[in-house]
Amino acid sequence: METRKLHNRIVMVLIPVTYLHFIFGGYKMEKFILGIIFYSIGTAIYLSFNYLFHKSEAGKKVVLWGLVLIAITSLIMVFLLH
Repeated sequence: METRKLHNRIVMVLIPVTYLHFIFGGYKMEKFILGIIFYSIGTAIYLSFNYLFHKSEAGKKVVLWGLVLIAITSLIMVFLLH
């Protein structure tokens, strides 16, 4: 099995599991909506990166720089919100 297909299948299993977690987890409506939105955006980014990585060499560079940008943004947010 190709790595790309394996990653896509893992996502297709985790999406319903995560949504069920938020539905039956006893979250307030605000946390429920924020959790679903955050997970959906993260999943979209992950699937996009997975597609681009396996598409071409340029896609691999885009993924690399995207991950670098996410890491830098995360570090900045940690220090700003701490």
